[in-house]
Amino acid sequence: MAAEAAPSLRVLIVDDHPSFRSALSSALSMEAGIEVAGQAGGGQEACDEAARLRPDAIVMDLSMPDVDGIRAMRRIHETDPDVPVVILTANADAASERHARAAGARGFLPKGSGLRDLVGLLHEATAGAA
Repeated sequence: MAAEAAPSLRVLIVDDHPSFRSALSSALSMEAGIEVAGQAGGGQEACDEAARLRPDAIVMDLSMPDVDGIRAMRRIHETDPDVPVVILTANADAASERHARAAGARGFLPKGSGLRDLVGLLHEATAGAA
């Protein structure tokens, strides 16, 4: 009897920069145990996609032109309070981190962080979930 593969961690990537979003999606897709379930280019689209896809975790930027990451995270948590959101942002100052964590972020990283850091934080944020 063949061993069953571990389930993939389904991730929604939210960032308003298409090239960054695409590169992050490609990098995460190559990681064992991670599946990019979808992408969104803004906060409102993130809310819509989170409701449609029901991902295991969300990687989200803070600064977006339509609905910022804090408001989007709050809206998502109104319908799915248990989905972990990890913030990956260029606005990696202490005040931004405090606001993000107060809004429910389970992780916070500057965009210059390595892929290993993000993958580790995704696994940490989802440990014990579901």
